[in-house]
Amino acid sequence: MATITDKTHVAAKKKKRSIELKKVSVLYLFLAPAIILTLIFAYLPMFSNYIAFLDYDFNKGWFGFGSKFVGFDNFAKFLTDHKFYTLIGRTLLYSVTMMVATFPAPLILALLLNELRGERFKKIVQTTSYIPHFVSWVTVAGLFYMFLTVDATGIINNLRQLIDPAAERISYMQDAHNFLPVLVISEIWKETGWGTILYLAALTTIDPQQYEAAQVDGATRWQRLWYITLPGLVPTMSILLIFSLSGLLATNFDQVFNLQNKMIRLDTDTIGVYTYYQGIVSGQYSYSAAVGLFQGIISFILIMLTNATTKKLSNVGIV
Repeated sequence: MATITDKTHVAAKKKKRSIELKKVSVLYLFLAPAIILTLIFAYLPMFSNYIAFLDYDFNKGWFGFGSKFVGFDNFAKFLTDHKFYTLIGRTLLYSVTMMVATFPAPLILALLLNELRGERFKKIVQTTSYIPHFVSWVTVAGLFYMFLTVDATGIINNLRQLIDPAAERISYMQDAHNFLPVLVISEIWKETGWGTILYLAALTTIDPQQYEAAQVDGATRWQRLWYITLPGLVPTMSILLIFSLSGLLATNFDQVFNLQNKMIRLDTDTIGVYTYYQGIVSGQYSYSAAVGLFQGIISFILIMLTNATTKKLSNVGIV
């Protein structure tokens, strides 16, 4: 009897699961393109990392599998390259500076928007702030070159000469010392509004009754922000911090590449741009694959260490 009951129970569970699967089958169809694209463009290319251990030649064997195996020689070549410490230091400098300057920006904007009482004005500000996210870095670079040029279209130089007619026009984009400030300013302008979406969504999960109770107890707006709002945003901030720290050796390639020019490229190269020139331009596929794999391994280690640290401090992590 027990056996028949168990079989009936199992059959009922299977039938229930089948009915639930049919209900959400359309949702899985919508999800399928994203999964397929992720597999093709994110996971499938990982198999090409094998060329980092070869003296790769596409003409040797099927897809170059017949190339000579050289082990870790390509990694050793990068680690002993005279540019290694320069590239690592510059990439870290750019990444850390940009993270410190840009990480708080979406949070601050989200808190300011949350304090606005006019819903229409709030929506207008929010919409206009995240529109730049959809502008390509090619366009952004073109705008910055146009604003900072010595030509008549150079708004910054025009303003300087408006204040001081004797001021000399400066070619900002041809000086490597100006490259990092340009990176920071362009990143803040382009991505701050988009980053506020996550924080504004997190703010909606905070119980309004906490604010009402605090207000009844006489808490000021600053105290409500400090003791209710910010603690409620800790999980979101932790996740974003994990991803930010994991990319310390992976600066935005599109941004750096498009804002560079021949005058300053050698003084502003990062690991990502260096990998591009070594692989695509110079044809050193094995070497560039080794550099990219090295960068990926360091990023993986950083994301795991950051995740473990944030889980201990705030009990929030991605795994």
